[in-house]
Formats: sequence, structure tokens, C-alpha cells
Amino acid sequence: MPEITSKERAVLRAQSESLAKAKTLQRLIVGAQGITFNVLMAAMDVLMKHEFLRIKLGEGCGLERKQTAVMLGQLLDAAVVGQVGFTITLYRRKGLPRPDNLTKPQAAAKGA
Repeated sequence: MPEITSKERAVLRAQSESLAKAKTLQRLIVGAQGITFNVLMAAMDVLMKHEFLRIKLGEGCGLERKQTAVMLGQLLDAAVVGQVGFTITLYRRKGLPRPDNLTKPQAAAKGA
């Protein structure tokens, strides 16, 4: 996904917040096993259908927040539009093809 400007990011963040207030923003919780292949596939399915996804890093997942946000953005070909505490909000435009870089060996990294 091409880089987005700070203005575009602000607009997208506002859209995601309005979806959250309407309780229509899709959520995914990462548990103690970290970012697994199945988590990535579930996240990709949601992003392809809904554009926005909020991912919460649960207690005990052992992941660094900022590094995880960057990694998820790269693996899912999505833009990180917000991060508050252990919650990351991703945006991926509808209609983009599924990224080729989603392979099991890359995705199985815990704490990467």
C-alpha cells in the first residue's frame, strides 16, 4: 500500500473512530501465542471485507507495540492509522489483491 500523508491518516483515523462509536469497527485480539499465521489470515479477511480493523494486543502476548504495528502493516499491506496503548488500528483499501508476502515462515514470528 502506498504511503499515506499525515492528513490522510487523520481523516482515516476519524473514520475509524466514528465506526468504533457506532460499534461497527471490526476487532481482533492477539493472545498469548502472539501473531500467528491464523491471526494474520483472519486479519487479512477482515481488512479485505471491511477496510478498517482494530487489533488489541492482549496481556501476555509478549510483543513490542510499535514494532508489532509496523510488522502488521507490512505483512498485511495496510496502513497503521492509529495506535493507542495496546490497540492498533489498520486501514487497507478495498479491492487490493491479497499480498504475496503472507507465508507461514514469516508470519510465525513471535515477538519479532
